[in-house]
Amino acid sequence: MAKTTARKTRCDGERTREAILAAAEAEFAEKGFELASAREICRRADANAALISRYFGSKESLYRIVAKRLFGDLGAPLAKLADGVKDEKSWRAAVREWVDDMLFMTLPTEKAQKLCAGLFRHEVTRPTKFHAEFKEAFGRPVYEGLRKLLAMKVKDEERLELLTTSIWAQVSVYALADVKWHKSFRPTGVDNRAWAEKVTDSICEQVFLATKNTKGTKEGK
Repeated sequence: MAKTTARKTRCDGERTREAILAAAEAEFAEKGFELASAREICRRADANAALISRYFGSKESLYRIVAKRLFGDLGAPLAKLADGVKDEKSWRAAVREWVDDMLFMTLPTEKAQKLCAGLFRHEVTRPTKFHAEFKEAFGRPVYEGLRKLLAMKVKDEERLELLTTSIWAQVSVYALADVKWHKSFRPTGVDNRAWAEKVTDSICEQVFLATKNTKGTKEGK
């Protein structure tokens, strides 16, 4: 009986912790770190306000955990895309995957992506004391993943940096835009996912055109 009670208590605690994390993701994505309220997070989670301190230590620690949950899995696969490039075809596929994944992250119709884009938007427009830490941990691997791909084609450093930052800026516009701006970006009657695919096509066309007269990838011609 004691073991059963202990397991139930542990499971209840895990469910409460997860509920607080889910509520915190929504609160931070909507309001940013400074305006987010620990009390409101617990209200959303239907949990006692004291439990943030018990499970996470502080609002700051909770914010770090939320950022890792939303951004942590984003950078690794994008940073490793260049490792799978063997020839021109796989290089183009990798570039497209990078652009498509970044744009998909910003689609406001997707819950997880909406939260990720919301937190990113707040961190860029109203940087917190964690900004440099998050940029290094989550932003740089994604940026460097793209730069590594483009470096396979573009050897001039200035041109490489210009092309990389240009693409980064284009996808960032979508991440920084709110729902109303997203609507203004696309024609009436075209849904977000369909438009994201068209934008991906356009950006990739720019990349392929800009690298058309260069030699093949580092591993293929």
